[in-house]
Amino acid sequence: MDSKITVSRLYNFLKQALSEHFPDANENQIVSRRIVNFLTGCDVSDIVTNPDKIVNPCADVNEIVDRVKKSEPLEYIFNSAQFLDLELFTEHSVLIPRPETEELALMILNDLKQRDVKPKLLDIGTGSGCIPIYLSTKFKNCDYYACDISEKAIATSRKNAEKYGSDINIFYCDILNYQDNTILNSLENFDIIVSNPPYVLDSEKKLMKQNVLDYEPHTALFVRDNDPLIFYRKITEFAAKKLNNGGKLYFEINEKFGKETLDLLTEFGFKNCNICKDLFGKDRMSVAEK
Repeated sequence: MDSKITVSRLYNFLKQALSEHFPDANENQIVSRRIVNFLTGCDVSDIVTNPDKIVNPCADVNEIVDRVKKSEPLEYIFNSAQFLDLELFTEHSVLIPRPETEELALMILNDLKQRDVKPKLLDIGTGSGCIPIYLSTKFKNCDYYACDISEKAIATSRKNAEKYGSDINIFYCDILNYQDNTILNSLENFDIIVSNPPYVLDSEKKLMKQNVLDYEPHTALFVRDNDPLIFYRKITEFAAKKLNNGGKLYFEINEKFGKETLDLLTEFGFKNCNICKDLFGKDRMSVAEK
């Protein structure tokens, strides 16, 4: 493909090249427009109203097409993912943020706004850092902490935090062995602890799309069938010790284990335990009070 072409030619080339991979015309259009925007900065209005505009794609178009045909998510191809009003750097060591995680962040933001004193928040398994970074851009009067077991994820979350000027203490932690983590245990108690830990069963892999299985980090997604709540149990145990009275524990959960999650929270002495549905009506978040 020529280095300089019209935006309409580029768009039509992409639609044709991806027609077999995206047989649904609407999905094909959406993906092709996103690629055009990434490559040239032109949006749909440019394609419609200024089709003869000459553009110079910023990357190899054929390489992009090949990667898309292999089901690699655009968020990894572009190293960019949207989370509410943030644009976050993403690469293969971190999950692509989901809409349900956005809902969880909005729930916590509402909680923060109702607190009378400066709260302290910890995000366990922060990944891209999407939750604490978003919250820090909307509610600055909070001490934010975040941890992850992946050094690459820590580097990614720090990069995103720096982009938005977010003052977040991000550090390494294997939460299954939190007793051995010097940093975590040296911190004073928290008012909010949140986690989106691995919760997809190994047996559910066969239900997952190829773009997830082949490209997203399995350590952040999957958990063994014989102990699906292993991370929830350990985090709840930690939270029971390190949350202030009146503090809250938030989880993103597997819709299959809502009751089991509530039972676990109750077992550790939490009160006002609730399961919240996402926009699709699935049991996807839990909240409990110390």
